[in-house]
Amino acid sequence: MRYRKLGNSDLNVSVVGIGTWGMSGQGWESSHTSDDEQSIATIRAAVDAGINFIDTALTYGSGHAEELVGEAVQGIRDKVIIATKCVADRESPEKGLTKDWRPEALRYQVEKSLRRMNIDVIDLYQAHWPDPDPSHPLEDAFRELNKMREEGLVRHIGVSNFSTEQIRQAMDYCPIASLQPRYSLLNRDIEEDILPFCVEHNIGVLSYGSLGGGVLTGKYTQRPEFHTINNMVDPRNSFYPYYSEEAWPKTCALIDVMRDIAKKNNCRVVDVAIGWSVAREGMTLALVGARTPEQVLMNAQAGDFVLNDEDMARLTEASDRVREA
Repeated sequence: MRYRKLGNSDLNVSVVGIGTWGMSGQGWESSHTSDDEQSIATIRAAVDAGINFIDTALTYGSGHAEELVGEAVQGIRDKVIIATKCVADRESPEKGLTKDWRPEALRYQVEKSLRRMNIDVIDLYQAHWPDPDPSHPLEDAFRELNKMREEGLVRHIGVSNFSTEQIRQAMDYCPIASLQPRYSLLNRDIEEDILPFCVEHNIGVLSYGSLGGGVLTGKYTQRPEFHTINNMVDPRNSFYPYYSEEAWPKTCALIDVMRDIAKKNNCRVVDVAIGWSVAREGMTLALVGARTPEQVLMNAQAGDFVLNDEDMARLTEASDRVREA
């Protein structure tokens, strides 16, 4: 496993991190076939394989993912970097998603996350989504986040899904260590201005959706269909559009190129997807979900795979064709 410094922080992170959304039972159809003991075993297997970065969020499964992380890291807290997210909350499935930027709400949220994970400090505390109301200034919220950092409740502050201008505004009130955007061969929107901005300001970038909701593993030979469970839509039917009937031929065209490169390098398609992502300028690590120890071991092994320049260029060209089609 390779490791890199996360932006301007003192965090030395593995180039592959484990994401826990799929463990939470929140919408993911296949997550309902796994159990908590298996999820905890998966997180511990990730650490054994060299993955030291665990990403979760207040909203994943109404806090259930944070509880799983808390159980998994008992006894190995010194070996892991824990990142979670605030602002977006889901206190119960019935209440649904809420976004609260008030300083007192942020204070309540960090205390709740610390309690759920049974830890003393959060290594990276990320604002999950920007405030949808442009009339609300970021100043009060990020001053409060910075105060939490100075008090030692959190070590570093990051943002997720923020634009360049929103990051710039946040930096006026609080040091920003990282950005977590959606990024993969199927989604490269951040390359235009956000990624160069992060490089310029030494802000670490940790991608989510690094495997396009699982499609870039190459495991699907036919277009799958995912079902709504407990009135929750599977994210692969909404959040990740690559499985739609319209997008599927374009997705397959890219995966065909990935399979060819994997065959040439005697590796797996997942190695190609992760290897491309973490090799891009400005990228620090790729977050990848897993629900079994076998899956997380496969992801961890991809952290050692390096593509040559020719294959990188071919993948980027294939990605360009898909995005322009």
